[in-house]
Amino acid sequence: MNLLALPATSIELSPADIRRRVFEIIPATLAWTTLIGLSALAFIVPFWIAIFIIIYDLYVLIRAFYMSVHLVYAYRRLRHEEAVDWLARCRGVGGDLGPYIKEVAGQLAAAASRPERRVARDHLRELEELQASGHDIVDWERVHHVVVMPTYDESLTVLRTSLRSLVAADFPHERLHVVVGFEERSGTAHERAAAVTEEFADSFQTFLTTFHPDGLPGEARVKSANATWSIKQMEEKLTAAGIAIDDVLISNFDSDTVASANYFSTLTYQFITLPDRYRVSYQPLPIYNNNVWDAPAFSRVIATGSTFWQMIESTRPERLVTFSSHSMTLRTLKEVGYWQTDIVSEDSRIFWQCLLHFNGQYRTHPMYTTVSMDAALADSWWRTFVNQYKQKRRWAWGIENFPFLAEGFLQNKHIAKRTKALYLFRTLEGHHSWATAPIIIAGLGWLPIFFGGPEFHTTVLSYSLPYMARTIITIAMGGLVISSALQLLLLPHRPGTHSRWRYLSMIFQWALVPVIATLLSSFPALDAETRLFLGRDLGFNVMEKSRRS
Repeated sequence: MNLLALPATSIELSPADIRRRVFEIIPATLAWTTLIGLSALAFIVPFWIAIFIIIYDLYVLIRAFYMSVHLVYAYRRLRHEEAVDWLARCRGVGGDLGPYIKEVAGQLAAAASRPERRVARDHLRELEELQASGHDIVDWERVHHVVVMPTYDESLTVLRTSLRSLVAADFPHERLHVVVGFEERSGTAHERAAAVTEEFADSFQTFLTTFHPDGLPGEARVKSANATWSIKQMEEKLTAAGIAIDDVLISNFDSDTVASANYFSTLTYQFITLPDRYRVSYQPLPIYNNNVWDAPAFSRVIATGSTFWQMIESTRPERLVTFSSHSMTLRTLKEVGYWQTDIVSEDSRIFWQCLLHFNGQYRTHPMYTTVSMDAALADSWWRTFVNQYKQKRRWAWGIENFPFLAEGFLQNKHIAKRTKALYLFRTLEGHHSWATAPIIIAGLGWLPIFFGGPEFHTTVLSYSLPYMARTIITIAMGGLVISSALQLLLLPHRPGTHSRWRYLSMIFQWALVPVIATLLSSFPALDAETRLFLGRDLGFNVMEKSRRS
């Protein structure tokens, strides 16, 4: 709603409408004030802006080091937990913990290698803490998993790859239920539904295809509307089969999501052992490896950067918010009214819905298992660039949650003020940095040099600023060596269609970060915040998914 464009007959607004409009204006106002203000002050007080740029670059250096430490830790944790037999652990904790603790202690004593000893030692410590806590552990054989996979026009190649990853899951398939939600408005929906039904109908306990009608009241053309329609259809099947909603975990997957084989066993173990299992969303690590060998450099950098950011956030669970493909309990989903059917950023919105509904007593639990998705890739370089821009803008549209959250906090008097302040600050600061930091680093830092005037150019600082800024940023860019190394370690097997020289482009692509971060990160974020400022809703664009290898 744009107050600046209201017709005369629509002037009567409630206080909540006015507050929400103010909250929508704040993010873009802060971002544009920062960028325009720094640009103007570079002409007026170039000396102080130069000082600010040096301090800001030092802050970037410290933050880059801090992020690198967390990234390495997350990678080590991922590799550590990949070696775990989660299904065996589910069986182990299902009965009396005493004998199982003795069994794991025996495994520790017999471990022949350091990694084996570390895995057994950590698990033994965890079991002892579980035993001491005395909280209940759910019988893993009661747990059922439902995968909701909304789709619009994804190809059968994409859908089959995702569904085959579910077939390869190590969790018992008699407790796996899959619903692929097609859009009725898609001309090929019924044809594709028939094809996947023929191939996968017998692979799971339940395999369901649904067709979401277009234009239902209160809905927008967004993924969340399809997902909510789909899960309600599946819920009828579960109820008819006598499956209790308390025993059901929902995984809301993008249609290109390829889940690791241990995803559901990992999720099951976390669910049955956590004491607050119904006040938790479960977040895996998203990586964009499905077509990474075919994607252009700028697309790979954006995709890998998104992966690394989620890995870093996983090490700071107090900040972690659900993103992309994730899981939660059906009981909780029903209690908060399912996914809202008129918003774009349903992946993060569902977390905020739960946080408000449960008076701040809700969190996101990191899982060190992966779900792989597609990097932006279309038929041409330019279409790939446009798709990547739109995808980043859609992710940045998560700023729509700021007014929702601010108004929700005003209405909810049961959440601690400190909790409210922390979440609001983190949301606003994160999106503000997203929209402004790359521009400040790449462009605004040079304004005092070019436009500082004769008085500034006679100072020592005018000569030192380029050298100091370049040195600080060069050191900070050293963190990209870690990024490059970790990306190579996370890469899937090289297809035969690509030579070994492709590895070089994977390494040197990181030199493009300053340009890519500005064009395909800051600009889309500014675009999203400005649209919110103007009251212009952002529709849900479906990213074109292409596979070549």
